[in-house]
Amino acid sequence: MTLAVHDMKIQDHGCLIGGVWQAAAGGEWIEMTDPCDGSILARIARGGAADIDAAVAAARKAQPGFARRPPVERVRLMSVISRRISAEAERLAQLESRDTGKPITQARNDVVAAARFFEFYAGLADKVMGSSIPMGDDIVDFTVREPLGVTAQIVPWNYPLQIACRSIAPALATGNTIVLKPAELACLSVLEIARICEDEGLPPGVLNVVTGLGSEAGAALAAHPGVDLIVFTGSVATGSQVMQAAARNIVPVLLELGGKSPNILLADAAVETTVPVLLKAAFPNSGQTCSAGTRVLVERPILDRVMDQLAGRLPGLTLGRGLDDPDLGPLVSAGQRRKVEGYVTIGAERGRKSSPAAPSSGARPKRAAISCGRRCFRSSRPRPGWRARKSSAPC
Repeated sequence: MTLAVHDMKIQDHGCLIGGVWQAAAGGEWIEMTDPCDGSILARIARGGAADIDAAVAAARKAQPGFARRPPVERVRLMSVISRRISAEAERLAQLESRDTGKPITQARNDVVAAARFFEFYAGLADKVMGSSIPMGDDIVDFTVREPLGVTAQIVPWNYPLQIACRSIAPALATGNTIVLKPAELACLSVLEIARICEDEGLPPGVLNVVTGLGSEAGAALAAHPGVDLIVFTGSVATGSQVMQAAARNIVPVLLELGGKSPNILLADAAVETTVPVLLKAAFPNSGQTCSAGTRVLVERPILDRVMDQLAGRLPGLTLGRGLDDPDLGPLVSAGQRRKVEGYVTIGAERGRKSSPAAPSSGARPKRAAISCGRRCFRSSRPRPGWRARKSSAPC
């Protein structure tokens, strides 16, 4: 059954702690808005340190029993979850598109990836094997791989569904429990995944979700002494804070932080056929992607041709609401737009030549506060600085 967007009702979404959906201990809520028109989609609980404490306690209580289950049970459970995600693909994709603003085709691809993560790691669950080590004199040592325990997972707003499933699935496959803190800007699809896991028989306390602000719930989770692993995807600045918090408790950390992926064009490149590929690489999810190719290193003999081609093609990119499947949807929030405008201003102040932010050839989002033109800056000095940092922007 697909989600009829115009029939979508505003709902309150609590935290999932120990198998129970509940309001935050502080009783406060955060409004989730549609990036396209600013309408309220839902309210999520504003969880804090008390909710994190409860979620970690629930995860720790559930972990030994979950780890003792026969691995084949985890295989079957994760396979069922994968099939359920696939069965509800269109509903989840529409929700992801409306929550993040990304084009619906990209959201559909995210759902495919989410289902695939559960399918892939289901195949790992009964193949976690140790090794034997002959020591001589009829002595054999052996190793046993054991779950870490409680994993803390902090998920970003740009790919909430895909990245949440990428973190949840391997943790479940290896007998760990989870306390997940999704981004406050976009997390409705993550809550749906938690409900699917619950519906399909995941035991209470194995997957806990605490919504709220990163500075409150996220910081409390990263600093919690009851977690055994922290998985974080986000900015370098926040990643540094997470790592420092983990160090105080001697907890291992997995970080995926911001990048500035360059594409390289040499003088013999076929410019006319390469530029469309550059645009496609630069603007997935409106450039709000850590691996977006928003930096292009071009050999000087073809630089003018490349700039002309980019400037000529940028106005042809359509801009609109994600559900209409444009080339670029709106930025995720007004705050993100202000950040992008800051990069544009810095570029202009430093004398960088740029293509004009031409009007879109498609329908613009109704809420101009979070729409943004597309720009291409030119710089002849390959020094580190603003253009070498992740911008999560269509420029």
